[in-house]
Amino acid sequence: MDVSEGLAIPALLLLTRWIHFASVFILFGSALFWTHTPGAFPGARRTTDISLRVAAPVAVLSGLGWIAAIIANMADGLDKVADPQTLSLFFTQTRFGPVVEIRLALFVLALGLAAWPMAADSRRRAMIPVGAALLIDQAWLGHAAEGSGAGGALMVGVYGVHVLAAAAWLGGLPPLLFALRETRGQGDEETRRRTIELLPRFSVVAMPAVALIVASGLGNVGFRVGASFGRVFMTDYGYVLSAKAALVASMFALAYYNRFVALPRLRLGPVSARQSIGLQTSVAFELVLGLAVLAVAALLGVTPPPQ
Repeated sequence: MDVSEGLAIPALLLLTRWIHFASVFILFGSALFWTHTPGAFPGARRTTDISLRVAAPVAVLSGLGWIAAIIANMADGLDKVADPQTLSLFFTQTRFGPVVEIRLALFVLALGLAAWPMAADSRRRAMIPVGAALLIDQAWLGHAAEGSGAGGALMVGVYGVHVLAAAAWLGGLPPLLFALRETRGQGDEETRRRTIELLPRFSVVAMPAVALIVASGLGNVGFRVGASFGRVFMTDYGYVLSAKAALVASMFALAYYNRFVALPRLRLGPVSARQSIGLQTSVAFELVLGLAVLAVAALLGVTPPPQ
C-alpha cells in the first residue's frame, strides 16, 4: 500500500463516520421529536419528513463507505474491498462480519421506509426503532466492542445510552428549528404562545439526555483508558477528547440560555421579530456545534486510547 493510499483510507474512515453519525442521528432524533411535541406545525412536520427521506439514503451510502474503509484498513488496500476472498474472510472470520450483516439489513429497512408510500406520521414512528438499532449496532464497530464478557457487554450498554441520548438531543434540533421558523409571520401573541409551548416540551427530553450524555461519556472514557486516566490528556486521544468536551460544553451553555434565559423573557410580553430571529439563530448555532461534536467524535473513534 503506497503512502497516498495509506492517507486516503483514514480520511475515508473519518469522513464516512462523520456523515453516517449525522444522518443516523436525524433518523432517530428528528423522528422522536414529534412524539413529545404539541401543536400541529404542519410545515415543520413536512420538512422533517423530507429530511428523514433524505437522511436514510445518506446514512446507507455513508455506512457502506464506512464498512468499505474498515475492510480496506484491515486488508491494507482499497483495491481489496471488492475482492471475493477478502469479503469472505471479513464476513466469516472477523468479529465485524455478523455486526455488518445486521447493519446491512437495517440499511435495507431504512431505505424501504424512506421510499415506501405511507403516512408521514407512520414513517416517523417506524424510523425511531430503526435509527435506535443503527446507533446501538455501531458500538460493535468501534472501541466499545474491545471488551469481553460482562465488562464488554457493559461497555456496549454505556455506549448505547450515550449515542441514544445524544441523538435525542442533537437529532431533535432540526425539527425544533423548523417549528420555530414556522412561527414567524404569525401574530406576536400566537408566536409567544406556541414558542412557550414548544421549548419546555423539548427540554423534557433534552435535559435528561444531557445528564445521560455526561454520565455515559465519563463511563466510556473510564472503560477505554482505565488506569491511564491520569495521563490521558497528554496524548493524542486526550487532545481530541478535550476538544469534544469543549464543544459539548458550548452546546450545554447555548441550551441553558435558550431554556432558562430566552424562554422566560418570551413569557414577559409580545415576541419581537428580533427575539424570534435571535432564538432561531441560537438553535441553529447549537446545531452547528453539534455537527462539530460529531466530527470530533468520528475522529475520537479512530484515535487509539492510551494503553
